[in-house]
Amino acid sequence: MSRTSRPVIGLNASVSYGGSVAKGAMTVGLAYVDAVVRAGGIPLVIPPLESEDLLEAALEPLDGFCFIGGPDYDPRHYAGRVQRAEELMDARRDRFDLALARRVLDETALPVLGVCGGCQLISLARGGALVQDLKSEWVADGTLPHARDQRPGEDGYHYRHTLKVEADSLLARTLQATHGGEVVSNSFHHQAVKPERVGDGLRASAWAPDGVIEAIEPAGGAAFARGYRFVLGVQWHPERMPEDARQRALFEALVSAASAG
Repeated sequence: MSRTSRPVIGLNASVSYGGSVAKGAMTVGLAYVDAVVRAGGIPLVIPPLESEDLLEAALEPLDGFCFIGGPDYDPRHYAGRVQRAEELMDARRDRFDLALARRVLDETALPVLGVCGGCQLISLARGGALVQDLKSEWVADGTLPHARDQRPGEDGYHYRHTLKVEADSLLARTLQATHGGEVVSNSFHHQAVKPERVGDGLRASAWAPDGVIEAIEPAGGAAFARGYRFVLGVQWHPERMPEDARQRALFEALVSAASAG
């Protein structure tokens, strides 16, 4: 654990250039920062470094990591079709995030929480793939409007749907839903982890009513999980639901695992 009285939780960052390299900036939503602090941790943003040689030193102060959401990762990571450039994240962040996630998952014992795109990043780092666009590719009865732009108006931000959580999973224990009960999430994504290729050593542990994967975690016996390591990816945005004790519990579990490390 870090030398502070609170565990230090790393956060990756979005990148924007504002029209020129000179105006380039990295940003992290304050909701992530506040969620970590509320749970008892100290957030520390890890910048998108150009050199992977600095990763070991950058991770040294950390007790845990939260991978944040953002635009789409390059579909070439999973042999997807070409996407419009405006849908994709900056190439510098894309390169760094994959190197960062692989280092964190494969070469450290840090507890990990992945949120939305961060959930997808965990899958990609373990060789997984994505459903590239749910609206056009996901065929199921009662398909939900997962993406914000499918829900025009103010309701787009307050939309909720239920989750089916796998009994006795890490997610179920974290949300205290081991014996069923309704878990409710928000939804701000047009991609999701592909059921046929969740990632090496990973399994799905929650689904939306239309079958879309909503959470992933280590499969039993996964070497990278090192026993009972806390590694959890959720497709929704718990940091945007701070009034919900179950959503706060995700960050509290990350911080608790970081404290025990």
